Amino acid sequence: MSKKKRTIERNCVDCGKTIRSTVYEDGTYDGGHYFGEFTVPDEDSGGEYEKPGEWEGHDVVKWTGEELSYEYWECDNCYTSEEG
Repeated sequence: MSKKKRTIERNCVDCGKTIRSTVYEDGTYDGGHYFGEFTVPDEDSGGEYEKPGEWEGHDVVKWTGEELSYEYWECDNCYTSEEG
């Protein structure tokens, strides 16, 4: 019995190389190394940084605008060069 699969293309966050990954129905994948999603402030959204308080003597800062979401993928070359 073969698993259902689909192919996706993503870019390596480190070097920009295109990564082709096969994603299976059960969520496993072959090709590249996936580390999850992260967000960054969208500087064009008109937001700003606010200081809602402090924690143990350090400023706590909050972004009031929209955020952009990215997937973090690395190609095999970048992943293995950082392991050693």
